[in-house]
Amino acid sequence: MKYRPDIVIIYDILSALDREGKPISYIVTKSNMPNPRVRERIKIMIENGLVEEFEDKNGRKLYRITDKGVKARSRIKEMILFLREIGLLRYDKIDEELR
Repeated sequence: MKYRPDIVIIYDILSALDREGKPISYIVTKSNMPNPRVRERIKIMIENGLVEEFEDKNGRKLYRITDKGVKARSRIKEMILFLREIGLLRYDKIDEELR
């Protein structure tokens, strides 16, 4: 497996989220990371106001991106593109989704 820089992992998790909310299993699949690592990152994002945890009407825990998270995702995308442009980030998976 190729190494993914933290900035790309954070971007992948934020990109898996929307305003309606997603279960952890969806985020794990979309970000291609093991459940414990995703939970660890999401906990940090919740503490920093990028993500919210809530329960749906069936009592399932869901996660949604906040306004701050949307802004962060946009800025992270810009940073990733810039780092690739100047040759400091060599990660090909994100080419299609970032353009």
